[in-house]
Amino acid sequence: MRVVGSRAASVSFVAIVVLMSGCDKADDQIKVYRIAKAPLDSTSPADADAAMPTNAASPAFPAGVAPTGATGAKTPPNWELQPPSQMRQASFLVKGENGSAADISLVVLGTAAGNVLENVNRWLSQLGQPAVNAEKLADTVQHLSTPRGDVVVVDLAGVPENGDATKDGRIIAAMAPEEGKTAFFKMRGNPALVGAQKEVFLKWVSSLRRAPDTSNAVDSSASRPDSGHAQIEFDVPEGWASAPPSAMRYASFTAVGGSGEKADVSIVTFPGDGGSDADNINRWRQQIGLPAADAAALNSMVVPIKSRDTGFFVVDMTGANSRVLAAWARRDGRTWFFKLTGPSSVVEKEKPKFVKFLQSVRF
Repeated sequence: MRVVGSRAASVSFVAIVVLMSGCDKADDQIKVYRIAKAPLDSTSPADADAAMPTNAASPAFPAGVAPTGATGAKTPPNWELQPPSQMRQASFLVKGENGSAADISLVVLGTAAGNVLENVNRWLSQLGQPAVNAEKLADTVQHLSTPRGDVVVVDLAGVPENGDATKDGRIIAAMAPEEGKTAFFKMRGNPALVGAQKEVFLKWVSSLRRAPDTSNAVDSSASRPDSGHAQIEFDVPEGWASAPPSAMRYASFTAVGGSGEKADVSIVTFPGDGGSDADNINRWRQQIGLPAADAAALNSMVVPIKSRDTGFFVVDMTGANSRVLAAWARRDGRTWFFKLTGPSSVVEKEKPKFVKFLQSVRF
């Protein structure tokens, strides 16, 4: 089967704060910020800037975020709704295997909330990581297009001092400035669990930023970033099922193993160089529970693969519970990432198909 697709994700320099309103239990996700000291919560400069008496009402929602239920947005069934609090417009807790957990919150703050760089560096500090400068920030942020406008997204990982790896180590935050306020959508918790919930979280953010009175179904077309009309063609291997589009992906597929276990196949594209190879590989390693490695060790893992009209670099990494094959190519001012992720047995079975898939790509 031959497929032609168009998809996007642009890197942007915008104030990052995430807007989010209360939601009914159902089907979509995000991380909410505070609830009388919910797990993983901590007081931050941005919180202090918006501090209010304990009997004060919650901040008003910005124009782009409606109260609970007004957008028809749904939360995933595995997200446990937490009581609202002084600072949070919405709050959830999601639990994974072996006691892992992640906290999801939506907080709306005023103009004193700080700019993107200030907030990113605050979150990096919470994860025990050094601050970044403006140039590095440009390689860190991603741009999510929604019906209400653009949202800046960051995905940060680190090891907090005295942190609990089952409940901390990774933050995904979305920031949506609008009419003098900024909405901060934040998910913080166990790195693997946060990674597994990322796509759902971004869909949830997109659904909350729909125009009022839309249908209850998430508008997948609205969550697709603008790829600048970049297109590729490829041959989909037999047995791969096309998966629904998601917030940041150009295309998605599902591969099923002999015992019914599933592996995920994704294509994502960004303008520019997409960050350094070492940073990207170490991020993928963290996603499957592997420690970071130095540049020399990482270089020895990379294998080149030639497609019909370009070249890919590929890494194959196996963690305790999952395995990832990741490939990337830079062409015409964009970077393309192809990933196969899932149980090791399924990835091993699908690896020959994944290689042929890469070799079939035409730009």
